[in-house]
Amino acid sequence: MVNGQCSMVNDSTVNGQWSMVNDSTVVKQLELLKEENRLLQQRSRFTSGGLVMIFGIVAMLVFIVLNSRWGHRLEVKNMQLRREKNVVVAQNKQLAEARDRAEAALQAKTAFLHSVTHEVRTPLNAISGFSQVLNMSDIELSDEERNDIGKHIQTGTQLLTDILDDLILISDMESNADVPTTEDCPVLSLLSEAETGVSPRVAPEVELRTECKVSDGLIVNTSPKLIGIVLSRLLNNAAKFTAKGSITLSVGLVGDMLHFSVTDTGPGIPADKKEYIFERFTKLDSFIQGTGLGLPLARMIAQRLGGSLNLDTDYTMGAKFDFIVPAKFNS
Repeated sequence: MVNGQCSMVNDSTVNGQWSMVNDSTVVKQLELLKEENRLLQQRSRFTSGGLVMIFGIVAMLVFIVLNSRWGHRLEVKNMQLRREKNVVVAQNKQLAEARDRAEAALQAKTAFLHSVTHEVRTPLNAISGFSQVLNMSDIELSDEERNDIGKHIQTGTQLLTDILDDLILISDMESNADVPTTEDCPVLSLLSEAETGVSPRVAPEVELRTECKVSDGLIVNTSPKLIGIVLSRLLNNAAKFTAKGSITLSVGLVGDMLHFSVTDTGPGIPADKKEYIFERFTKLDSFIQGTGLGLPLARMIAQRLGGSLNLDTDYTMGAKFDFIVPAKFNS
């Protein structure tokens, strides 16, 4: 009995202790589970926040990429628009320049018609009037009067010829871009021919002189015809404005260039008009006969020959023109 009772006491004690152990373990396990659950919740919240952050970063990157692409497309589009704008501006500029050229051409045409009409009418009226006088049978004329009328007719005819020659030469210079043909010719012959051509137009009180500053036997390979045209226009211009004093045609060498100069003792040309006088149909004195084509034509030919023609503004005793042209020299 005692042993049975002891056995029962021991069993109940052990069971109670085991039950207490089991309860403590369960509590610990529950606490562990709660802690794990809390950690899991924290991890879940962290993971959710991380995912949100990752999605945000991805979204931001996507936005940046798309924005960059759109920005690039906009930049390309803006560049295209700028190019198109530049093209339109250039076209408008070209149209404006073409319009200005057309207006300038129209003004030049009007000035040309006005000038040519006036200049042609003057000698024609003289030729017609004096011819009618010669044909009048009821008018008796002395030989001196007939000679004087004949000279007026010749002068008018020469003026008409000069006008037509200038117009034809300018048209030829503008339409023909070929290099002028050259030939060998003595420099002295260029001076003598120019002097002979202008002599009848020089006033009686004006001395016509030539100065050759090169050797007498110098031969040059150039275009004597075109050089002769330039010299004749320069000398005719000097003869037109020089009533007394002198006109001097000289030639020399400047390096490998042939340097002609025409100097007169006329009224001179203002320095501020040194380029104006080379414009077509322009005249400093509207009362002087001429179309205003001689000097422009002379410069055009000088440039065609590869040279230059300019007014020397340092000369103050009248007018002085320098005509410089390249040439091959032969001894």
